[in-house]
Amino acid sequence: MQSESGDAPRQRGSRSRPRSSGFLGGFAWWRKPLTLRAEIALGFGVVIALMLALGVAFYLSEQRSSAAIDKLLNSDSRMAELSLRSSLAMYKARDAENELLLSVDRLGVAEASARSLPAMRNHLLDMREYLSSLRIISTDAQFRDRVDRIEAQTQQYEDGFLAFLKQRGKEGNLSSARTSRQGYVDAAVAVESSVEALHTAASKQALQTRSDVARAASFSRWAAIAMIVLAAVMGLVVARIVSLRIAGSVAQLIAFSRRVASGDFSARAQQGRDDEFGVLARAMNQMAESIENSNVLLQSSADTLKHQATHDALTGLPNRALLEDRLKQAISYADRYGRLMTVVFINLDGFKLVNDSLGRKAGDELLKVMAARMSKCLRSVDTVVRTGGDEFVIVLYDRPGQGTEITPALQRLLEAIARPVQIRGQAVEVTASMGVATYPADGADADALVMNADAAMYRAKEAGRNAFQFYAAEMNDTIRGRLAMREELRNAIARGEFYLVYQPQLEMRSGQVIGVEALIRWQHPERGVISPAEFIPLAEETGLIVPIGEWVLRTACFQHMAWQRAGLPTFGVSVNVSARQFRERTLIEQVARALADSGLEAHLLELELTESMVMEDLESALLSMNALQAMGVQLSVDDFGTGYSSLSALKRFPIARLKIDRAFVRDIPDDDEDKAIAKAIISLGHELNLKVIAEGVETEQQLEFFRANGCDEMQGYLFSPPVSPSQLATLVGTRSGAVHELGPRIDPRKKHRA
Repeated sequence: MQSESGDAPRQRGSRSRPRSSGFLGGFAWWRKPLTLRAEIALGFGVVIALMLALGVAFYLSEQRSSAAIDKLLNSDSRMAELSLRSSLAMYKARDAENELLLSVDRLGVAEASARSLPAMRNHLLDMREYLSSLRIISTDAQFRDRVDRIEAQTQQYEDGFLAFLKQRGKEGNLSSARTSRQGYVDAAVAVESSVEALHTAASKQALQTRSDVARAASFSRWAAIAMIVLAAVMGLVVARIVSLRIAGSVAQLIAFSRRVASGDFSARAQQGRDDEFGVLARAMNQMAESIENSNVLLQSSADTLKHQATHDALTGLPNRALLEDRLKQAISYADRYGRLMTVVFINLDGFKLVNDSLGRKAGDELLKVMAARMSKCLRSVDTVVRTGGDEFVIVLYDRPGQGTEITPALQRLLEAIARPVQIRGQAVEVTASMGVATYPADGADADALVMNADAAMYRAKEAGRNAFQFYAAEMNDTIRGRLAMREELRNAIARGEFYLVYQPQLEMRSGQVIGVEALIRWQHPERGVISPAEFIPLAEETGLIVPIGEWVLRTACFQHMAWQRAGLPTFGVSVNVSARQFRERTLIEQVARALADSGLEAHLLELELTESMVMEDLESALLSMNALQAMGVQLSVDDFGTGYSSLSALKRFPIARLKIDRAFVRDIPDDDEDKAIAKAIISLGHELNLKVIAEGVETEQQLEFFRANGCDEMQGYLFSPPVSPSQLATLVGTRSGAVHELGPRIDPRKKHRA
């Protein structure tokens, strides 16, 4: 078993020491190091050998003294008994082998060997004793040859099993291990068969000679006493040597374990020995090194997690969690030294446009640049915090006077933010609206200061943006108004205060109504009709746009079926889908459910998507668009030309038509650039086999322009504003039989705004 200790690798830095002297350790001829198990076996082997020698001597003396004893000792009865014991010892050794193999997977080779291998070897040793006695007793040369063969087979079995244990569990030794196992199993079977045959032969002879064997004389008293005393002395010597070695090694390992338990992970056990304790020392050193490395890693991870919990992952700035702590420190400092502390609430103007047009990654790059610029404009004692989205809070420490002295610093911030930023080869410019609140005049605690700075920021936006405003008490009225509208918006869904109006879409050539666009309105119980421009951004911000969008979708589908049942001509209905709603995984399910519940045919429903919404996550958007197209739903791109127009992506969209944004229609025919853009969109749409519709057509000149340039459809106040379902039914009914061109059927007197 020496190889067990040799398998463990030495750690770097370990120094080999001379082995401590053990049993036979002082003999110069004993050069090969022994394992502790081997030393124990050798020591007890000497005792056993001495006892056997004494037994042989006693046997020879008894040969001379008594013919009866000689006959008894050499009788086949004794041989039968010894052969039976040899057989039993072999069976016990096989049982110990099986127990070891069964526990290897659960305990590992080393632990399983430590538990079961000594028992197995003791049984084999007993067997050899019995066979040795058989050899001594037997006078038959053939019988002794059989005993010698059995001993050789036993040695082959033991050596094969130990070789198998070495190879077990090592990578790449599967085939060799199988060969070793088959070899020692064959040897074991041969031993068992030979011992059984030997016992059968001895038993037969014993039956024949049993009647001739007389009771042997008892051992000589003094010879027995001498044998017992000698064996006891030798056992005590061996036990003393082994106990000293074990106790010393265990004491060292206990001291090492206590150091590790006390937190000294740099402790290492002495590992110069090559026995089992040396293997254990190396394993424990590896464990201590692993614990030390894990402790370093845990400390590093704790620092990283602490930083992530208090800092923004994108910009590296402190986040909202750290803001309160910095504000409290600044307030405490201001109170102690009688100084002022200022909070600046910053919102980037036009950031949403960058996000929508260039995508989120571009928006993230812009935020990182802005964070770096703000940090460079401030002193080291000041703090820049990103609270979320495009909002930042700056805490300015230790300000003297009335607080107005920070105006130059704020101006530097505005100028730094307004400088162009190169993103993806394109110059991007944003500005900032800032609100300023000073402690203690504008708030007695951190929450009040941030809230009031936020209110001042909104006043800066209302004043034209790219500016800063100092807080005034009346600014909180605006904040309270926004909070009130948010709550009223939630109640509006439950109370059914929303309704839809529909604006007709006409074919240019025939003047027929070929579709309608569903537009939402809010009938507030106190404020009257509220425009979508007021509440849609708030709905997007709060997430209420998702249930509102689903309500619009279902209401439009059911209304269309009501028009069909009333006998109106068939036309499509268009529903706008918000960016938040489009990102919802349930959108496709909502559309399918609305169509199924209302009974509307899928091809009569058109969903209007903005190009910026689609470009935000192109691959995901294409998956959703293809799924909707597979249902039969029509898709169109709304506000085309105002976002990030990618022609390579546009050709992949499964869309039916493009919608020219009213921003390009408004100044036609006076603006040559708008005319050029409109012509380009019409030409592009036709090249891609798409219908093109112009929205916001309000004058005869605009109508003539689009008709002359081949625009397919139009929508606008020139024909009709958004109207109620009943008004639309009347309007469609009056034009259902029209076959003339669009121009003669449009009455300029109908031009008005809702």
